[in-house]
Amino acid sequence: MRLSRVLLAGVAVAGVAATTSAFTASNTVPPSTAGYGSATVSGATATDIAYVLDAADKSLVDSINFEITEDITGMQAFLTLRTGAAPGTVVGTPISCVVGTRTTISPVTCSVPDQPLVSFNSIGLTIAQ
Repeated sequence: MRLSRVLLAGVAVAGVAATTSAFTASNTVPPSTAGYGSATVSGATATDIAYVLDAADKSLVDSINFEITEDITGMQAFLTLRTGAAPGTVVGTPISCVVGTRTTISPVTCSVPDQPLVSFNSIGLTIAQ
């Protein structure tokens, strides 16, 4: 009787193994691609930043203009205003700027009509394709 129990246990284990093997053999996984990459991001050099103040009220800024050394024709530019200690708190939402026609520099004009000077203490310009 003892031999039959061992034999039955062996048959049960073999049956489970066969069932599991058959089950996993029916799974198909489609081909896929996975990977990791990196790219070098070069900076843009602003050679001049000009705050254009409101004609009537010099405590307000109407635009912030940049002169960029690199050719950024066809790219987009966004201005972020911040206040407080670095990195600071973002003031409002990023502002879409106009990238002008390149001569010896690439001009960027960011319109911020009637923005109080005291509402920000740092700026950031993001240039992207």
